[in-house]
Amino acid sequence: MDTFLPLTVLLLVLALLCFLLYYFYIQQSLGAISSQLSALQYAKVIVRGGDVIRRETAYLHDQLILLEADLTLYPREFLDEEDMALVDLARETIKRCVGELKQSGEWLGLPFDFEWNEIMQRVPKVIALFRLTLSPSSWVGDTRTTPMDVMDVSARKNDLFELRLR
Repeated sequence: MDTFLPLTVLLLVLALLCFLLYYFYIQQSLGAISSQLSALQYAKVIVRGGDVIRRETAYLHDQLILLEADLTLYPREFLDEEDMALVDLARETIKRCVGELKQSGEWLGLPFDFEWNEIMQRVPKVIALFRLTLSPSSWVGDTRTTPMDVMDVSARKNDLFELRLR
């Protein structure tokens, strides 16, 4: 009977130590699992809805239309850097948005969704000046000059801006 009490206490302490070790092992395993799950959730690609994509496209389309109206009211020979950046950003973003819409299956086509080619047809002055500004023949050193092989025939076609080669 003398050895029964210390042996029981020793077994209880040993059982308590085993339980604590098991508890901390489970906590570490659950922590690792939860960190892996959270990493997977953040790595998941966020799929935007068709309405959000269409709003982004419409905003850039409106910016191009405003630039077209500005060029109609105040004709210029070249686009400045801000306008060039706007046209370049609009081109890249609209092409990406069209790709997203087609990939997600929400592409409706004309007259609801426009590709870059259709938008280019709606802003001919902007695109013509964009191409003219980009053309290497329009640059001489740091100064810009109008190329000799391009002429404006807008007065003959109801204020429609066209570039023709002579």
